[in-house]
Amino acid sequence: MANAEVEAVLAHWINEALSPIGRLAEGTDPAAWVASRFAEWWHGRIADSFADAERAASAVRDEMIRLGGWSSFGEALHEVTHLTEALGDMRGLLGLPEE
Repeated sequence: MANAEVEAVLAHWINEALSPIGRLAEGTDPAAWVASRFAEWWHGRIADSFADAERAASAVRDEMIRLGGWSSFGEALHEVTHLTEALGDMRGLLGLPEE
């Protein structure tokens, strides 16, 4: 995803939030509103790809276990475990729901 797309989306919501026409409900914090809209948009953009990466890591791990497990692929399985943990950490940081 290009930075230009992110900037355009944010610019749109910032303009809406600051519009004198009054699109936001009274008492709504414009920054919180923009952040919430962006998070919803961002999650929609990355959720499927993120889930695909998690499924692929799991499939690689399962296949290595099927083909010999830790005795044959110990170091690779160790790295896949780190990958899976890192993806889980990123899911949490990005606020994506658990699969």
